[in-house]
Amino acid sequence: MSASNNIKKIDKYLLKGKLRRNGFEKIRYLFNGINKISGEQKTFFIEIYYVNPLISPSEPTIAQKSKLKLSSADDLQYALAGTDSALTVSQEVFVLPSYALLKAGYFGEGGKQFNKFYSASSLVWSKNDDAIKLDNCIFSHDSIVGSICVEENDLLEHAEYLCSAGKMDWNLHFEKNIMSNPLCNNKTNFWIPIGAKTVYAGIVHVDGQEYTVMPRNPAGYIDKSWGSKLPNPFFHLSSATLTSSITGHLLNKSCFAVEGEFDGRLSIFVSLEGKNYELSGNNLFDNYSEIHDWSSMPKDDDDEKLHWSVSIHKGNIVIDIDIFSVVKDMFIRDYEVPAGGKSLLKILAGSNGYGEIRIYKKTGKSIVLQEHATVSNALCEYGTIDDGEE
Repeated sequence: MSASNNIKKIDKYLLKGKLRRNGFEKIRYLFNGINKISGEQKTFFIEIYYVNPLISPSEPTIAQKSKLKLSSADDLQYALAGTDSALTVSQEVFVLPSYALLKAGYFGEGGKQFNKFYSASSLVWSKNDDAIKLDNCIFSHDSIVGSICVEENDLLEHAEYLCSAGKMDWNLHFEKNIMSNPLCNNKTNFWIPIGAKTVYAGIVHVDGQEYTVMPRNPAGYIDKSWGSKLPNPFFHLSSATLTSSITGHLLNKSCFAVEGEFDGRLSIFVSLEGKNYELSGNNLFDNYSEIHDWSSMPKDDDDEKLHWSVSIHKGNIVIDIDIFSVVKDMFIRDYEVPAGGKSLLKILAGSNGYGEIRIYKKTGKSIVLQEHATVSNALCEYGTIDDGEE
């Protein structure tokens, strides 16, 4: 199968086999837009999160919503009366999530996310459109069109939505300039930065404001993942805005993406002006070593910052990545885990990361610097699973 056919197959993949009862699939798009009036730039995201579709195909089932063990009207009366029987009756039923979630919003200080839950059967591959469809949203190999609306009353009645109120719509075309092969592909997880450098063009409206998305904006990103469990801890870095500190030139054909943990390791993709480094965190035969860390920086007079660091060694190549992000520009996105209950993967994320990447080559006993680039507009994410216990 050719590389282009393989990408098309991944584009239209929806959960199969056992993963339809115990699994997730996540597709996400990131891009930058400029406010038509103020000139302010925002980084937007649009995601589909598809989980356990065969558990409850006809209606969305959200595990965070409390469900009491009430089997009759008498049980309800016992619970309301506070009798001893209520101790058993009021216990919550263990729930497996099952739905297709549309998640959209923007990063930065005051960032927002909007969540709309649909029945799992609402998410389909449409042969006529050659695209994945969810309600009025269409996700094809080169465009995304759709909208989302969450009213204040929705949140008053449904605290389990875990999002902000607001409206957003989009009509975008895109081109994947740099694509990677799958970087994790095992029985537990699959991940591919399918558009590690993607240019978008179109219009976005959010809460009454219009944003123009142009190819000359900082490049965007697309990735896709699925599996039986979410990475924990979750670690991600990516950017396509690299400038050589050696030549001073913008590296137009460069980007990187890092994600994990997969069995304690990261999967890494670095593309440097046509030279690609692809390292699979789940392939024991991919002989490389890596060290990564996430930490809070000591507070000084500046804004509080977080630090992501990755150091990779493979053969005669060494790659070091250091990225910083300002805490006030970040917020948390929540994902219910396929295993259910009250557990949530809580991901702290921001899109204004900055720092540097260095690539060295070992020659004999010497280490020669091949490239040193500054990085900006980096997506920075770190998360862990909260089991919901008090």
